Amino acid sequence: MTPMLLSAFWTYTLITALTPGPNNILALSAATSHGLRQSTRVLAGMSLGFLIVMLLCAGISFSLAVLDPAIIHWLSWAGAAYILWLAMKIATSPASNDSLQAKPISFWASFGLQFVNVKIILYGITALSTFVLPYTQDAYWLVSVSILLALIGTFGNACWALAGHLFQRIFRHYGRQLNIVLALLLVYCAVRIFY
Repeated sequence: MTPMLLSAFWTYTLITALTPGPNNILALSAATSHGLRQSTRVLAGMSLGFLIVMLLCAGISFSLAVLDPAIIHWLSWAGAAYILWLAMKIATSPASNDSLQAKPISFWASFGLQFVNVKIILYGITALSTFVLPYTQDAYWLVSVSILLALIGTFGNACWALAGHLFQRIFRHYGRQLNIVLALLLVYCAVRIFY
């Protein structure tokens, strides 16, 4: 991989991992509402799901040209519906100003989000089909880059969770406003799936 291509890979993956998306918004919301320690289950579920999705993306990337476009279309609709549901849950969640809420969403709920999170599916397929497959179809490289993509995504989630933890007092003071902004960002993510 040339230095220019490597630079493009890092730029694409880091910007995608650090910009708002369902995972990052959920990580921020969980850490703000429940604290960093109680949010580790949410983060762990996202990380494991992310890794599995990236490995699936490696397999999908091989056969993307022959896939029925309707599959991608239905996946987009399912992802948008789930993201809108998540936005509704965040927008209607109580803003707690005095104490941390008892329990964040479960490991399995955050794990399941990955399989309908169109942002990370497209992230994986785009990165693999653009930066790996034109140069090698070796399974070792596909798996290695898939793991790297999952680690970069986990880094982005951790950054947003840390921001939620560091600014928890401010965010909790303005909890209702934060929930509305986060919900609107999720609606934006859902709309962006189709444009």
